[in-house]
Amino acid sequence: MISIWLVTGASIAGSTAAWWLAEHGYDVVVVERSSAFRDGGQNVDVRGQGRDLLRRMGLEKQALASGTGEKGTIWINSRGQTVARMMTDALEGDGPTAQMEILRGDLAGLIYGAARGRADFRFGDSISQIEEDGEAAFVTFTSGRTEKYDTVLVAEGVGATTRDLVFPAENEPRWMNMTIGYFTIPRTTADEPLWRWYNATQGRSVTLRPDNHGTIRAALSIQKQPEGEQDWDVAQQKRFLQERFADAGWEAPRVLAAMQTTDDFYFDVLRQVHMPR
Repeated sequence: MISIWLVTGASIAGSTAAWWLAEHGYDVVVVERSSAFRDGGQNVDVRGQGRDLLRRMGLEKQALASGTGEKGTIWINSRGQTVARMMTDALEGDGPTAQMEILRGDLAGLIYGAARGRADFRFGDSISQIEEDGEAAFVTFTSGRTEKYDTVLVAEGVGATTRDLVFPAENEPRWMNMTIGYFTIPRTTADEPLWRWYNATQGRSVTLRPDNHGTIRAALSIQKQPEGEQDWDVAQQKRFLQERFADAGWEAPRVLAAMQTTDDFYFDVLRQVHMPR
């Protein structure tokens, strides 16, 4: 009898799980709350087990070819001078910049492209209820559909609603005391194929990273205790960063100006979920 799996979440983890489950003979359904596949996002570096998985899936060469082109990391002072440098070639890919630097959306799209022919991907739906009887999970979706699965695998992020359904009151986050805004800004002729990192006073940092799409990925981060900023609307989040980074120095004015018109603004308070079981 073939086991039927339901995977929730169609990003990197969910699509990877679907690929491998199908590889081992399982029937797989992947449900994703978004109405379509979501690309976008910032840099991720792939090392160790992740790199090995891509190699075993036959995707390593494609991932390397889709890399951002980042050649290393430099730290900048307030005058724009380089005070430290770590180049990838010199460190054999084990420095801050890995040999495989790729945008989150590009990596997710690569894996999704490989998995979608092996699994049934359903976008624009999510789980509203799960019941189990020891033999199977009975799932009700927000679309009204009801189905039975042998196993449900939750491949969602720190704000997973499905995990709350199965393990209520056990998903308290561990706050990492870092508030970050990410977005894409126009590239200039002065930009280099390097991760440029500037640390300002008051726990603030500004970073600029190249991509393979002709733009720059910017991040503004502040080391501070969380105060619910992740729940603010976008306008308030942008005002917060504008006020906090107005006097930060280096490229902060350029980044703040571009932030006002960017179409991929993402803001969050860094956290992890450590469940008791």
